[in-house]
Amino acid sequence: MTAKEIIAYMESLQNEEQRRILMGFFKTGPGEYGEGDEFLGLKVPQTREVVKMALNIDHGPLTIDEVPELLMSKWHEVRLCGLLILVAKFEKLATKRLENDEKAIRGRDEILTMYLKYAERANNWDLVDLSVHKILGHWLLLPSNLGDKDNKIKVLDGLAQSDNLWKQRMSIVCSWKTSQMGDPSWCLRYAEIHLHHPHDLMHKAVGWMLREMGKRVSMDLLRDFLRQHAHEMPRTMLRYAIEKMSEKERQEWMGLTPSPSPKGEGNYVGKVIKYAGVPVPDFVEMILKGGDEAMYYLLHDRLKHPLHDRYEAYSNHLCDDYEDVIDDFFLYLRENGRYPYEPLQRIKKKASFETWLLNTFRNYLSNRAETEGQGFSSQPNCEAHSLIVSDGGIGDEEKIRIVSRLIAYAHQVFYPRGRFIFLRSLLTMLNKQRAVPNKEMAEALDMSDLAYRVAVYRMKQNVKRFRERLLNGETVRLDDEHQQMADYINRDFIHLYPTLFRIYLECIDTLKTSTAVKDLRKQYLEERGYAVHEPNADSPIRVRIPAFWEKLNRWITI
Repeated sequence: MTAKEIIAYMESLQNEEQRRILMGFFKTGPGEYGEGDEFLGLKVPQTREVVKMALNIDHGPLTIDEVPELLMSKWHEVRLCGLLILVAKFEKLATKRLENDEKAIRGRDEILTMYLKYAERANNWDLVDLSVHKILGHWLLLPSNLGDKDNKIKVLDGLAQSDNLWKQRMSIVCSWKTSQMGDPSWCLRYAEIHLHHPHDLMHKAVGWMLREMGKRVSMDLLRDFLRQHAHEMPRTMLRYAIEKMSEKERQEWMGLTPSPSPKGEGNYVGKVIKYAGVPVPDFVEMILKGGDEAMYYLLHDRLKHPLHDRYEAYSNHLCDDYEDVIDDFFLYLRENGRYPYEPLQRIKKKASFETWLLNTFRNYLSNRAETEGQGFSSQPNCEAHSLIVSDGGIGDEEKIRIVSRLIAYAHQVFYPRGRFIFLRSLLTMLNKQRAVPNKEMAEALDMSDLAYRVAVYRMKQNVKRFRERLLNGETVRLDDEHQQMADYINRDFIHLYPTLFRIYLECIDTLKTSTAVKDLRKQYLEERGYAVHEPNADSPIRVRIPAFWEKLNRWITI
């Protein structure tokens, strides 16, 4: 099959009525963005059928050398056909099995080179949007002989800085694929570059890509970007970006136009952008050189979707949501050795890092399910099953004694910040409220996000070991002051909440950031409309022992 045969066949399908509609729809009049473009009047499904015919092995598939003749055609639909043929050929060479195959790499590079050479022939938004993310966007995340990360950025920068509107659109719309694959850095980088673009088509494209990035990767990351740039974004761009948010939040963004947040170390958007184009194997060296932030980014953004797929396979047998589990896994990798990230040193082939990480996560989930008493083959729904390790006959009175000593022990051994985190967690359980997010709490305590998560992890491990010793019947000594506290909590367990709240307030007063912590907690609860159960001697909180023990047991099970 040749390009001439395809063109002749497509011309035979010409539809005059549909042609007039398309010429108006794609703005082909004088001075419009599609000025001078010519149409046959074919609908996209018809063009896709022609592509299937052109690639049909029974007919003798069209070779890549024939594609330029299609791309140089005056007919819009014929150029689309040529682009879709390149897409189909690229996707065939980009499967997981062929990702690192040398022959496939050369084939992908050849297609990408041809696509860029004839980029100006994709001279309308549909030609760009139906092809660029599946060729250029996918190529950004795959091995290539055309250069490393810096070269890939150079390719996109060349498109972004071009005088051609359609090349500029390519530089941002290609991030549709990178966001689908869990890498938001490309979208954020080129959204910033095009923030002040004068054309409405680019406003829509940038807003659309930001919306997709938020949906596919992280809404918090999208909000961070908006906090930094909403005040200067064109209204169309902002409307597209916030389209999937609630009506209330959309009105806030459109009406209040938040003032920009200062750039600096706390700007997560800036941190994400710096990882644009870093191949997954290269993260191993970055992490081993002390790049905790690199591992956190990799797990939460770049590999979010494959990790989440594995989590979903076990989710019915786990009692924590994805974000909690992934946080624990990150810290498990960091702390599970004689020095940080010791397991990564054992990876022989850096190219297999992603596979190793996903398999390790799967094994971690399986072990965690068993540890929580919920073996993977058991019946799901953790609310229906007790997580109490000591279910072999221990009574409520003994449970109260253990919880009392656990609280007193934590208050005795933890430093003020750890004590505060522990008490805040217990109060959150009793209130049946969501905790303040780790990132915000870390800022209020004047800690880095990583330092906060490591502190939480080590605190849980410490409490877990102490709890296991109590369950095994060991007598673990508390000093006189905290033994008295344990006896008081044990005697008046019905007043547990007021007791905890009093200790919590005392703890806040020992922190340098006490005002910030109080204000953050108040603001967080008010925003979500929660009613805080403050201590009240006349009607104390009556704690349901089994329910509270189950929550506590779950919380300290890693």
